[in-house]
Amino acid sequence: MSAGTLGVEGFAQDSAAQNHPRMRAGYTSISAGTMNRLVAAIAADVFNVPLTEVRAGVHDQSGQVSVSLAVPLALHPAAEVFGGTVFERAASGRQRVANSIEELAGSTVSRVDVRLTGIHESDPRNAGRVQ
Repeated sequence: MSAGTLGVEGFAQDSAAQNHPRMRAGYTSISAGTMNRLVAAIAADVFNVPLTEVRAGVHDQSGQVSVSLAVPLALHPAAEVFGGTVFERAASGRQRVANSIEELAGSTVSRVDVRLTGIHESDPRNAGRVQ
């Protein structure tokens, strides 16, 4: 263990690790339902739509995470962050979802499939109105 020294609890410690809380022995697991909700919440944030309008499925694909999302397309000023065509917005969203899952859950994401299920308008006065 040339990168650090063994600590009191048997964990390798280097100068960067000494600034963080001490590690404890044990494990943490994330249930399938929790992972589905986490991915749905990430997708709702990324696609800027309410969580209630997002459906997410998480599957194991040879040790990596495979995600399927069903989300509406946001049509409001905040949606302009993506820009471009519907397909470009979906591609950008897929990448952001994968990055967030890897950052928050520590899981490697092999694929993210997005199915656009409709239109979400944030201004209810314009919803359903033909322009």
